[in-house]
Amino acid sequence: MISDLIRDGWGYHDTQSERLAGELEAANLDGLKGEVLAHCLRLSNHTIGEHLRDWPRARRFAEAVREATAACPAEAGFGAHLAVARYMDGDTVAAQQAEIECLGAAEHHLDAYLTVKSSLAGALAGTGRFADAGMVIAAANRLAAGLGDAATSNRGMAIANNNLASDLLESDELHADQTRLMMDCADAAHTFWKRCGTWVNEERALYLLALVNNRVEAYRSGLENARAALDVIAANGEEPVDEAFIRLAAARSYIGLAETASAEEELATADELAEAWSEASLTTWYQGERRKVDAALGDPP
Repeated sequence: MISDLIRDGWGYHDTQSERLAGELEAANLDGLKGEVLAHCLRLSNHTIGEHLRDWPRARRFAEAVREATAACPAEAGFGAHLAVARYMDGDTVAAQQAEIECLGAAEHHLDAYLTVKSSLAGALAGTGRFADAGMVIAAANRLAAGLGDAATSNRGMAIANNNLASDLLESDELHADQTRLMMDCADAAHTFWKRCGTWVNEERALYLLALVNNRVEAYRSGLENARAALDVIAANGEEPVDEAFIRLAAARSYIGLAETASAEEELATADELAEAWSEASLTTWYQGERRKVDAALGDPP
């Protein structure tokens, strides 16, 4: 079923993009309805448009889905991703049409509008247009920031900014536009998570800020973010997995600040926390991050 393909496709969309694109194009679209429509276009835009850099092809698939599901009730999320496919294919008028239809189908019009713009920023960044992505997400963030703490758009903007910053953090090298976008999005994610999330969301947003500051060698700021994240955990309960990774980030900050003894203390505490884990994938992830810190410390990777 197409829903199974959408679920499973995220597991290999980045390493086998052409395979997934072909599978999506060959799939029977009759089973698509409701929120699955939006999930389908989000996956196809990301895989075909961003990874394969073929927006005309992504747009053709989006239009095929639209035609096959024309009898289904309008769904705002689907309209948002259809608008993005059309924008990225250069058809601004058709994109505006899809955007208006998206707003018309939404319960909260501003939420839908911001979904279109934040999704468009992600598509631009995923295609290498980082300056353009920065302009779009900055404007969306300004609009969302002015809506207040109770705005229903806060969660969507927190997720969008978090994902953009996290994706850029994994880049092999960062140019000026990428660095600016990464830092701005990490900061915005923290702002929006504080408005709408739990204390866990807040400490994880601070952890992301620590990582991006370490990435650009702003180690003092990175350490402040890491310590703030640990303070949030201490004030609210326990989160041993998050704490271990945060302490790795703090250790990296200390290494950058040439405070080796403090780095080693953080590493020892992180290792003690990680020793209690039984999940193999989590341990593997931790060991990978630990080796990165070891390399910075001068130990063999």
